[in-house]
Amino acid sequence: MSIRVERVRKKIRFLVANVLQRELKDPRKGFITVTRVDLSPDFSRCIVHVSVLGEPGDVSKTMHMLEDARGFVQTRVAAGLETRTTPHLTWELDKGAQRSVEVSALLNELAEERAEREARQAVAEGEDGEGAEDGAVDDDAPAGDA
Repeated sequence: MSIRVERVRKKIRFLVANVLQRELKDPRKGFITVTRVDLSPDFSRCIVHVSVLGEPGDVSKTMHMLEDARGFVQTRVAAGLETRTTPHLTWELDKGAQRSVEVSALLNELAEERAEREARQAVAEGEDGEGAEDGAVDDDAPAGDA
């Protein structure tokens, strides 16, 4: 990828994120993060990868809102770019963030199950031992030569 394409790609990512965060007022807008921008070498096409946090219904509403607002966002991007042409923006849902949230939830669930299992095991061992625990000092035992 050429340096110019990379520079324009980064600028588009910044401009799109700025428009989505500050200028776009739509009740369907969820928590959107621009994760990546792919730009064709001739600047004719641009795929904006976005992450949307929320329930599946909220994600769907947000993606529809983005499609409806494409022209508005593209106009704002065109104003901020210093290129002869403005790429046609398309949106693509990046499911990586959602997968990260799901994996974190699973790991937390496993940690809780492990803690519960260890607590049950400790209680069971305490009931089986009913006396001095390993390494405990028995006060009734005669003192040895020290």
